[in-house]
Amino acid sequence: KEGLEGSMLTYHCEAGFYPFPTKLRVCESSGEWSTMVLPNGKAVSTATCKEVLCPAQLQLDNGEFRPRKQWFKVGEGQAFSCREGYTLLGSAWRNCTEWGHWTGTTPVCDDQTDDCKNPVTPPGAMRSGERFRIGDTVKYSCQAGLDLLGPDVRVCLDAREWSGPSPRCQAHHTFDLPAAAAQAMSGSLSALMDVSSPEFKKKDPGYGRTLRVADGRLNIFILLDTSGSISEYHFEKAKQATANLIQKLGSYDVIMKFDIISYASEPQDIITITNSNSDNIDFVLNKLMEFKYTRHGKKTGTNLFKAISEVYGRLAFLKVNKESHFNETQNVILIETDGFSNMGANPQYALNRIRDLFGYKSPSIDHTGEELLDVYVFGIGENVKRNELKTIASSKNREQHLFLLSSYTDLGEVFNNMINDSAVIKCGVAQEVVHARVDNLDTGPPAHTRPWHVTITWVSTHAKPCQGSILTENWVITAAHCLIKLNNGTVETAAPRDVTIKHGAGTVGTSFLTLHPQFDIKGLKDKNVNEFYDYDVALVRKVETLQKFSTNASNRALRMSPDSTCKQHESSLFHLKETQAYFIQQGKNRKQTHIHTGEKRADCIEQYGPALSSNKLVSLTDVVTDRFLCTGGSAAHRDGLTCKGDSGGSLFLRKGMRYFQVGVVSWGTKLLCDSSTKHIPEPPEDGRDFHISLFSIMPWLKEHLAPELDFLPLER
Repeated sequence: KEGLEGSMLTYHCEAGFYPFPTKLRVCESSGEWSTMVLPNGKAVSTATCKEVLCPAQLQLDNGEFRPRKQWFKVGEGQAFSCREGYTLLGSAWRNCTEWGHWTGTTPVCDDQTDDCKNPVTPPGAMRSGERFRIGDTVKYSCQAGLDLLGPDVRVCLDAREWSGPSPRCQAHHTFDLPAAAAQAMSGSLSALMDVSSPEFKKKDPGYGRTLRVADGRLNIFILLDTSGSISEYHFEKAKQATANLIQKLGSYDVIMKFDIISYASEPQDIITITNSNSDNIDFVLNKLMEFKYTRHGKKTGTNLFKAISEVYGRLAFLKVNKESHFNETQNVILIETDGFSNMGANPQYALNRIRDLFGYKSPSIDHTGEELLDVYVFGIGENVKRNELKTIASSKNREQHLFLLSSYTDLGEVFNNMINDSAVIKCGVAQEVVHARVDNLDTGPPAHTRPWHVTITWVSTHAKPCQGSILTENWVITAAHCLIKLNNGTVETAAPRDVTIKHGAGTVGTSFLTLHPQFDIKGLKDKNVNEFYDYDVALVRKVETLQKFSTNASNRALRMSPDSTCKQHESSLFHLKETQAYFIQQGKNRKQTHIHTGEKRADCIEQYGPALSSNKLVSLTDVVTDRFLCTGGSAAHRDGLTCKGDSGGSLFLRKGMRYFQVGVVSWGTKLLCDSSTKHIPEPPEDGRDFHISLFSIMPWLKEHLAPELDFLPLER
């Protein structure tokens, strides 16, 4: 703020060093920068850069470590080994990094003779307790200058697992690395999502979560700190990071409802879980991005207790009204804060009331049994009271719920990467990178962003290939005209042995081809129309399966009820008169277009009228039947047009993080390019493309695919 009150001064050091005694100072109302104070309470006027050190491994039961000292410089290492009869679990050698963390994993020596394994003792910590039988406890403490994050007491439970997560000792100037935080958070949240999924199956006896919730239901409460210590710039960063998280969560087959609260002295609702649109990702994101930093006015204190109490009130309401299968719904509370609760009551009191709603015992040193509740805490910046935040976060075995990050930029990085797209193998989810422009019209995204896309080649024709889309592990859909050719007035149809499918992992042959029975390229020959493309669609069966698919994911992906109809899905996807859509141009480049429906469709297909003006035997609707979707430019958009060779490819929409194929590319009014054209000219305003609507051929698709896919009723 250019030196005005509230301006922030940030100190930076070279890699391997950190600002001491503080990283950040604020311009106060007195016109002075905030005082810098040493850990012993003495004020200083000069900041310095101190060398980053890693706390040493101080204890290794039944093992040896060298060298023995309390602190290590960046680049130095420590070696570990176990005595005879004990197995080393973890790394045999670790290096100190410039961030104050060790490479590898914490070593432990275990002979697997006790009920619980030898618990990890992290670097910088000492542990007491030498028996690991059921009911035994161990206690941890960190050397001076380090905070103990995680439980200081762990119990060997009946399940032969230690209560809570593994603790760690962290210096005031060190933070969780975004990549490590993302991996830890992803592991916990992915486990939660898996048991929330309607398709959940317990994978192995060691799997941490086992409860399957009703119909994949999940409530997510997000609490955003908007107190006076957070600048508007950082608040906007927090909003964008949260938006990325919500987009990622939207890719799961789980019915989610969101409740977002901004809190300072008083909580302010961004969206409540009781709102009928709280499960609409786009609506939630709009409400979040519309919220203004200034909404709290001058009430800029911090009262986390009141914010959590608001969550309690919402959950109590749901329980009293028996809504949303209260006792079968997962609940996540995610707290983002740069400080601590410096006013109001202890936040734990509000959390204990929430636990009481579910019948969970409180207080408790272990929350692993709290199947329906997870509390994640993200502390950002050096001012957070770490010991207080760790009492708020859930303490669950093999899961991390407390994360301490250096900045809101790191928070955004965590949320961008915490749910790995490659791990979300759900129907219609491409492996996108959230912070990249996934709708870029000029560059071709890598193949893994369009895993359904294939190229179909009829070997004997020596013609340019067509495109297609994977529908199931055995079937591909394409255009019918890709599998025929006109030869002196007769129609020749391809044989399966001559057709190949090129997909992301290679090329496969085909065993069966079926064209839609009502496709007839010469159907309007008597009206002087040489080629007629109504019902221009075909199915190709592969000789080997390619991948596994969810058989009925669209209800959950569109957030629609299980008894919804195909007609309702169509209405949901085409709720606008001009719906943004995409196709793959030249087999590699994603291009944007718009599907025109309602009265807009008539204007769209009218652009083909001049081409038929000399033919008095046929009308426009004879050629462009109701089965065609019309795309192309309009007054508001200059859309891309398909090239020769794009036939058979998918016309698809994007909803949240999912893609839905709604059509098959058939033909267009303008020939601007083919598969080898390097510089494609700007599409003319009157250019149009026509695609067979999948909704119009559902009975035929069901006839061939019903054994492999579940089909909704067309309408009721």
